[in-house]
Amino acid sequence: MWNSYQAVQTSTDSVKDSATLLDIAQRSFTAAQHRYQAGVGNILELLNAQTALANAQQQRVQALADWRAARLRLAGSLGHLGNDDLQ
Repeated sequence: MWNSYQAVQTSTDSVKDSATLLDIAQRSFTAAQHRYQAGVGNILELLNAQTALANAQQQRVQALADWRAARLRLAGSLGHLGNDDLQ
């Protein structure tokens, strides 16, 4: 049970970190897009920012999935997991 609780705590931190990372990547992409449209940025800068944004989005989805799985494992180890929780 303790390991499940710790996994929830760790995954909660990961969800928070992934939200911050996603926000930074979105801002970076927007800045790169504006620079490119203004003619002061190049296509490589824009593509790198776009790649970083896609990676941040992927990490966000993975962090949320891990968090939900950790919560289900904790509920199961506490005996609070029923058929309604699985649907």
